[in-house]
Amino acid sequence: MKKFTSMLAVALLVFSVAGTNLADAAEPNTIAVGGMAEQEVAPDMAYVDLGIAVRANDAETARAEEAKIAQQIRRSLLGLAITDNDLQNTGYYMYQEYKVDRDGKRTAGQYVLNSSVKVTVRDLDKLSQVIDNTVKAGVTNIDSVSYALSTQNIVQRQLLAAAVENAREKAAVVASAGSRTLGSMLSADINGFTGGTIVAAGSNKLRSAAPMADGAEDTELAPGKIKLNARVQVVFALN
Repeated sequence: MKKFTSMLAVALLVFSVAGTNLADAAEPNTIAVGGMAEQEVAPDMAYVDLGIAVRANDAETARAEEAKIAQQIRRSLLGLAITDNDLQNTGYYMYQEYKVDRDGKRTAGQYVLNSSVKVTVRDLDKLSQVIDNTVKAGVTNIDSVSYALSTQNIVQRQLLAAAVENAREKAAVVASAGSRTLGSMLSADINGFTGGTIVAAGSNKLRSAAPMADGAEDTELAPGKIKLNARVQVVFALN
């Protein structure tokens, strides 16, 4: 096989000769090349992680208060077509505080109960209202807002096909430069598929995590775009 070099060949792929490390399984008269495809898409759903924290002098009062707030949160979401199927309890932890004085004596304090729930929001137009309604209902903290794409599997398949085509185009260019033609695809490996969610962090994206006064402005969020990409490693025959 005639050996040749070019910037394109060095940057993108290597023919199957001694010393190549791009594809360990490559054989003579084959070409191994990596392909990639990426796309930015607007999210169409979100996950909101909410928290409830209560303090009381006894465990039963703490439990009852948390249950009351949780029920208020559920009712606040019914008008937004969010049901129990879209709610997932992700944490529930109660403990009693103790104080230690200078003499080392421990004194029992209040009971603290922390619980958390994940809300699936399938309509982003309702996301701000979900946050505002739950804060008014008694949520004490909002841990995160994650944006996602309901059709991610479809986009993933499209990107994988585009990544293979990208690899084929690269291989064809180098094969032609070496006075060869590209044959059939012999093998392919998926090197990775990344992307899928964006987590809002910082006051510039989430502007309400405290009880709202009457007449206060609604929460404003900026979901941005989700960047998805797929990478493949493909081996083609050379004619």
